[in-house]
Amino acid sequence: MIYHGCILYTSAEPCPMCLSAIIWANIKEIYYANTKKDADDIGFRDDMIYEYIKGNNKEVLNLHHIESEEALEVFKKFKEMDDKKLY
Repeated sequence: MIYHGCILYTSAEPCPMCLSAIIWANIKEIYYANTKKDADDIGFRDDMIYEYIKGNNKEVLNLHHIESEEALEVFKKFKEMDDKKLY
């Protein structure tokens, strides 16, 4: 079930982890006080994550793809399920 009309109030602009959870929860409206810049000014390192997501700053994480027919088969089975739950 997808809920509509939820609003989130928070002390700061969501970090990348929180932002992902908010998007998966289908929350469409957020009110926040402190900005990403404010978080950066007190030592939060979210900016490097945002840069990584943009395709920059690749030294943050070594991400390796491993080919796997078995893993792909699991995804195919999930796709065919009638009672699956999508984010």
